[in-house]
Amino acid sequence: MPGRRDAGQQRVMVIATAVIFAFLVLIGQLWYLQVLEGGRFLDASDKNRIRVRPIAAPRGILYDRHGTPLVDNRPAFTLSLIPRELPRDVETRDAVLGRVASLLHIPYQELIDAVTRVQPDSLLPVRVRRGLTLADVAKVEEWKLELPGVIAEVEPQRVYPTSRFAAHLLGYVREASDEQLKQGRYRRGDMVGQSGLERLLDEHLRGQDGGERIEVDAMGRPVRRVQQTEPHSGAQVVTTIDRGIQEAAERAMEGQAGAVVVMDPRSGDVLAMVSTPAFEIDRFTGTIERDAWLRVVQDPNFPLLNRTIQSQYAPGSVFKVLVAAAGLQEGTLTPLDRTYCDGEFQLGSATFKDWKEGGHGTVDLHHALVHSCNIFFYEAGLKIGGAAIVRYASAFGFGQPTAIDLPGEKNGFLPRPHVGRGRPGRPYPAGETVNMSIGQGALLVTPMQVARFMAAVANGGVLWRPRLVQRVERPDQGVVWSDQGQVTGHVELSPVVWAFLRQSLWAAVNDGGTGAAARIPGLDIAGKTGTAQMIAKSKAEKGQDHAWFAAFAPAKAPEVVVVVFAERGGKGGQVAAPIARKILNAIFFERVAAVEIAG
Repeated sequence: MPGRRDAGQQRVMVIATAVIFAFLVLIGQLWYLQVLEGGRFLDASDKNRIRVRPIAAPRGILYDRHGTPLVDNRPAFTLSLIPRELPRDVETRDAVLGRVASLLHIPYQELIDAVTRVQPDSLLPVRVRRGLTLADVAKVEEWKLELPGVIAEVEPQRVYPTSRFAAHLLGYVREASDEQLKQGRYRRGDMVGQSGLERLLDEHLRGQDGGERIEVDAMGRPVRRVQQTEPHSGAQVVTTIDRGIQEAAERAMEGQAGAVVVMDPRSGDVLAMVSTPAFEIDRFTGTIERDAWLRVVQDPNFPLLNRTIQSQYAPGSVFKVLVAAAGLQEGTLTPLDRTYCDGEFQLGSATFKDWKEGGHGTVDLHHALVHSCNIFFYEAGLKIGGAAIVRYASAFGFGQPTAIDLPGEKNGFLPRPHVGRGRPGRPYPAGETVNMSIGQGALLVTPMQVARFMAAVANGGVLWRPRLVQRVERPDQGVVWSDQGQVTGHVELSPVVWAFLRQSLWAAVNDGGTGAAARIPGLDIAGKTGTAQMIAKSKAEKGQDHAWFAAFAPAKAPEVVVVVFAERGGKGGQVAAPIARKILNAIFFERVAAVEIAG
């Protein structure tokens, strides 16, 4: 009996121990789930019922110098996909995407690519197509139950005065590329400045996104807003641009390939910067089809090229102003120097011609500038010497960037003599000096460099760094950044030399010179034409010279410099000067009208 009782007690003890162990395991598991893993399961639960929706901050506005917007924002509809809410089954997911593709005429592969480049459990919307129409949004809402994970959102979108307005200056905004995402500064879907001022000032223009947490039901429909953080708009930027002058310059250049720069010689402020042909900015802000992109990049007129700073050309007779300045300051030329121009200049076996058949007869330096006599400057260039001409050209900022705050600026090119082995150097070849003296040969400049040069002639030798932005402002902080302008050099010429140059340039426009087509009664304009011959690659291109006109006004107290370049436009006096006249007339319209009324 005692043995049987002991065996029963042992079985009870074993059962009790097993029960106690089971309870301990159960309690441990509950502790593990609630304490250690509770946060994770709560988060997973929230993810099933809470939708996190970012609210894009509006980009800051770019204003002109008078407070007029150059670019603005407007609400626009965006199609987005939420990977977490798309069907997990690949076939079902692909069916949803196929339905979206057919409803909104979006390439199916584009939708597949958008989903596969992010984590499948991501709650952040993946933007697929911006700029949806109301009809597109209606289709999404109509088929909502059949399109889990597909939403139409309202976001701010850039809007421009016209599709090509100041395209190279303003630049465009689009979603951050894969390369930009690797930098770690952006999130997928962020709108980032890609060129122009949008790129230069992206750090200031991009605001701080907000967001909201929304509770949704089993069908993904919003039930209530749990939490919301308001977005903060980007900073306001006041540029140096004058929208009215920019628009006038663009109208004046319609139908021409080339560039216009309007600058204030008193500060280096760029009032207008035009490069034509331009690209359509709004086409680059969203998804651009491959064929459309290829048409732009393969366009023989290069609409993406900013000709004001990224193209280099021979300056033609505009360079004669610099040659005259160098000769007068060095004492190798005097205003009384004369030569007889019969239309040809012989240098060894080579014959250099004047632009005017039969020549200009006897001319002095003043009339050589007024009528742009090549023969006079061939002889003048040999007197001055290539080294001196290049030295003054360098002092005026040629052969080096202007340091404008835009990417891709070219240096231009100043020809220099080859240095032989064991020799310090040699003189410039006479033929090269003769060509350079009329702005031809290997000499290359950009329209922006010519504008800075002409501004120095207008203001007495001060070289300004071209300024595009005056200040950056935030509503809560005031001015957070400003640019007071910067003098990058000064050309020392005798006051009588400056006076002589300005008087000759005035006469070139107002006293029967080559710039007569720019003349405006009631406004004293000083300017110089230029016709730069180009090397023809085919018979079709033969005779298609580049046309220049560089001017400032009013002549006695200059307020603006206008440089017009017409690529393959023809003669400067016939093509570029009339374009400058239209621009100057728009700038000084009220002043000219007052003179006409008084007259």
